[in-house]
Amino acid sequence: MERLFLMIFFFTMFLIGTNTFIISPLLPTLRELYHVSTNQAAWLIGTYALGFALAALIAGPLSDNRNRKHVMAVGMLGFALSTLACAFAPSFTAMLFFRFLAGICSAFIGPQVWAAIPVLFPPARIGKAMGVVMAGLSVSQVIGVPIGSFLSAYHWSFPFLAVGIASLGAFVLIIRKLPDLLPPTSIPGLGTTNAIFARYKDLLRLPQASRSFIGYFVFMTGVYAVFSFYGVWLSDQYQQSVTEIGLITLVIGLGNTVGSLLSGWLLERWKRSTILTVGFLGSALLYLVLPYIPGIGLLQVVLFFMYCFGGVLVPVLMGYLQSLSDTSRGTISSLANACMYIGTFIASSFAGSLYSIFGFVGVSTFATFTFLIAYFLFVWRTGKLHVTAQA
Repeated sequence: MERLFLMIFFFTMFLIGTNTFIISPLLPTLRELYHVSTNQAAWLIGTYALGFALAALIAGPLSDNRNRKHVMAVGMLGFALSTLACAFAPSFTAMLFFRFLAGICSAFIGPQVWAAIPVLFPPARIGKAMGVVMAGLSVSQVIGVPIGSFLSAYHWSFPFLAVGIASLGAFVLIIRKLPDLLPPTSIPGLGTTNAIFARYKDLLRLPQASRSFIGYFVFMTGVYAVFSFYGVWLSDQYQQSVTEIGLITLVIGLGNTVGSLLSGWLLERWKRSTILTVGFLGSALLYLVLPYIPGIGLLQVVLFFMYCFGGVLVPVLMGYLQSLSDTSRGTISSLANACMYIGTFIASSFAGSLYSIFGFVGVSTFATFTFLIAYFLFVWRTGKLHVTAQA
């Protein structure tokens, strides 16, 4: 049964990742379709991220007191319908609205997946399970996003239709194949506003929790600042078509997938501090040199290793955050995802200004600084390497 659960979670995260990432390579096309500027087009990323971030802050605490299977299923159904609606958006405003709804619905899916893994898998296999499920997001770049880019060459709506229909299939799998995921204890009044804020307050009082969530937010802001604009950059600087951007996205996703699958193996052999040091500092260096790569071939090699480092870092960080508390995993997952999508929202708006003023070098330099700050928050403390929990 564990393999079946992994398949469902992998497929679910694959669809969420495809819907999240497909916009970036499509930005040049959608920019022309709706006759908007690059800054305006970037709101198609930011609006989705904002919807997710706002909903996630509520979805997490609410789900900790409910059957996670039902929360996941309702979220997936809404995600499917709102994504299908994007394919028929008659205007830029309508597309923004449907993307916002898709973001809200996805906030009720991803956190349940992460929170369910420690329940359905024994401790010895949790790390590997998280790596495999995180690979679903990575494979969405390897397969989902390039396919979406190729489909968009025929019509811009085809990627949204494909993801929407597949999401309806995922909804059926969740309903029919997942067991009930009931909370260990029922907390009266958890759904009230005061109780939700109290749950976050209790979580952030845990040792190193605030520091760790801030670090995760800063890290994700840098990652998505670059990812939001790499498609526009490739189009503007290297004159790459949508199809060619899709092929480069395949390389990015392949690197991310390799990193995600390596994360569990590395955790069994290296200290967490070593993994984070290599990951953060290696990423900072590669992002810093990215705008200066002279040819498209070498650029793809650099992108592969950049996202390989990222693929290792994310499941390691998510596994650590889940270890902060075994009674608030939904809240932890939602807060972590909210940090990621608030970072995405800020990145897509702030980095747009950086791109307009300084070009892509401004965006990549900004990302480099965020990785160094995240390294300090997670690892470096008062002159000594410090990791808040061992793997």
